Amino acid sequence: MVTKQPVDDNAGSKRATDFHNAMLGLPGYGDDSMMYILRYVVQVKQKLRQCDFEEFMKYFNQLGSLWPEANQEAAEPEGGNSRYERAQELKRLALGKIQDHPDLVRDFEQFASSGRAVTRTFGALEKK
Repeated sequence: MVTKQPVDDNAGSKRATDFHNAMLGLPGYGDDSMMYILRYVVQVKQKLRQCDFEEFMKYFNQLGSLWPEANQEAAEPEGGNSRYERAQELKRLALGKIQDHPDLVRDFEQFASSGRAVTRTFGALEKK
């Protein structure tokens, strides 16, 4: 005869809470940077045409490649431009794609800051 184990209705919630609490120690997760990035990207994708969204993300990813990883200097971009000048150009191009959406323009700096936080976090984790 098969006997059933008692089912704990809260088991899933307890596991989720334990996982969440363990992740809170990671910068980029604990400060909600990752979720901010996801929410922002969803908004951009909903408001832009697909081709504009892809260009926006291309500029943002290139901008991200200029950010130094944890405990590391960023490499100078090729062509003799300084890292700062190249970053400003990419920022201008990205903002140009969202210029018709004041809420996206307003929140772009927070999006970029969150991106830097997540980049540093995962760069540091990869080196461990």
